[in-house]
Amino acid sequence: MASSWPVPAAELSCPVCQNVFRDPVLLPCSHSFCNDCVRCWWRTKKIRQCPVCKAVSSPSNTLPRNLVLKNLCEAFLLEVESGVVCRLHTEKLKLYCLDHRTPVCLVCRDSRQHRDHRFTPVEEAAEIYRDDLVESLKPLREKVKLYNEVKAKWEKTQEGIRNQAQDTEMKVREEFRVLREFLETEEEVRIAALKEEGELKRKVMQDKIACLTRQINALESTIKTTEEGLTQEDTSFLLKASALKEEAQRPLPDDPQQVTGAMIDVAKYLGNMSFSVWCKMKEIVSYTPVILNPNTAHEELHLSECLTSVRCGPAQPLASTPERMEQHRCVLGFEGFSAGSHRWDVEVGDSPVWALGVIAQDAQRTGNILSGLWMVRFCHGKFQAFCPSRPVSLLPLKDRPQRVTVHLDWDEGTLSFSDPDADTVIHTFRHTFTKKLFPYVNTWNDLPLKILPLKLSVMMT
Repeated sequence: MASSWPVPAAELSCPVCQNVFRDPVLLPCSHSFCNDCVRCWWRTKKIRQCPVCKAVSSPSNTLPRNLVLKNLCEAFLLEVESGVVCRLHTEKLKLYCLDHRTPVCLVCRDSRQHRDHRFTPVEEAAEIYRDDLVESLKPLREKVKLYNEVKAKWEKTQEGIRNQAQDTEMKVREEFRVLREFLETEEEVRIAALKEEGELKRKVMQDKIACLTRQINALESTIKTTEEGLTQEDTSFLLKASALKEEAQRPLPDDPQQVTGAMIDVAKYLGNMSFSVWCKMKEIVSYTPVILNPNTAHEELHLSECLTSVRCGPAQPLASTPERMEQHRCVLGFEGFSAGSHRWDVEVGDSPVWALGVIAQDAQRTGNILSGLWMVRFCHGKFQAFCPSRPVSLLPLKDRPQRVTVHLDWDEGTLSFSDPDADTVIHTFRHTFTKKLFPYVNTWNDLPLKILPLKLSVMMT
């Protein structure tokens, strides 16, 4: 049986340490040893004697390196370490033991350890294992592909979150700017009215004081003239007595009356001030019973900044999230209802295609929209009603509404649609609702559908 190496394995081993040569040197007798091994031997024997043939070397003899043997040993160790060569027999590993599942050499095949075992060439075994490993990589690659797709979606979602935060912050600041502007204007109006009233009332009091001052001066002048006449010599006094008496007995002016309402009406400016300002704020604020949720909007739906109007348009690069509606061009209300009575008006105008209704929360999450959707649909002149328990049905309707009122009574189990302008009922669903329901708005036209605000009023009890 031919060996894989030009020399037997024993020829690659040091006679002293029995290991593969390390830094082999050549003695004059032509025997080779590890440099450290032979020198250690000499120190022990106290003589420069060959461990094999006992030939004695002269102390003057140098030990040349056996470079050929060194290179051969290093190449042998590399192949052994790489697993290509059998460590026991220094033969190439050409067979694969199917029972032990390990590569073996031809000598191992005939050994007691592998007796009666099944063998195959390493090339065939490697091919089988490669094919098997390739199959094992398929689910890993599929998983990596899935993870990369999800990662890309999440990165897009992350970017969408950043854009949403910036856009929402800008809109919040604008809303508060409007409110601050209203409050500042209201403050200026009230301060201006206060100053105007103060100036007016000060002018009134100033005129009254001026008039009273003139009367005081006139009376004091009369008193002074009379008192001067009293101090004159008798003859002179008697000559002027009649005139002085007539001057002193002139009709006196009426006593000054206390001025009512002279002070500033402080209560008018401070009393319930925040409440009165809040009441006036109804002119610039509104309340819409249904607010649309942009995170559920189909990519082709465009919402207004106030989230109360929607129209269909070009697709937008929106993040794909579990909440987003992908089957229908629709958007859901932000708030769901699981009790009570709720009503909202939708201005459909001249839009030729639209649908309104409610959808169950579970249907939204699972993607099976039709399993939990109650809606009335208008499409090119025809009205249709749809619900999970019945097939689509046509609705007889003479006039096309401009507004539609949606009324959900969750507790009573009714969902009705009506035309508030014609005061007619379009359709009513009756069902025992068990899940939370969200307002549903669908359109595939560029004419907007708008949730109308309620009229605000203040009632004091």
